[in-house]
Amino acid sequence: MSVSTRRDERGAAALEFALVMPILLLLVVGIANFGFVFAQQISLNNAARQAARYAVVDGRTCADIKTEGRTAAETIGMRVSDGTVPTPVVTNCGADTVRPCAGSAPNTNITVTMTRSGPANRWVVTLPPFNFLAVPTLKGTGVMRCEFS
Repeated sequence: MSVSTRRDERGAAALEFALVMPILLLLVVGIANFGFVFAQQISLNNAARQAARYAVVDGRTCADIKTEGRTAAETIGMRVSDGTVPTPVVTNCGADTVRPCAGSAPNTNITVTMTRSGPANRWVVTLPPFNFLAVPTLKGTGVMRCEFS
């Protein structure tokens, strides 16, 4: 009797593995993607703050500020070279040669915003059956007061 009982349970482990594996894979991919998106959000926040801090120093042009923000935002899944880093939006910047803090009124703030959405905003770990959620729009903002005017 023990031989027949053993034969009846031979495929049980394989069946259990086949049932549990997609759920475990979904959890691992979800945790990895959440971690990457969280790292990108932190990077955008830090880059926007760094660009705003860079902007308030006398003599910086809008082009310099945007370059600083894009360079500071590089992280996993976001590279300047492949165009996945968003261009910062800086208050008081029209043309790239403008110096936003030059001649500004006292207590003038410079705000730098970096938003990542659209086609550049994608999951880092891609397994087609599991990417059923849209990637959230990521936004980082930095605000600093002009030091020199």
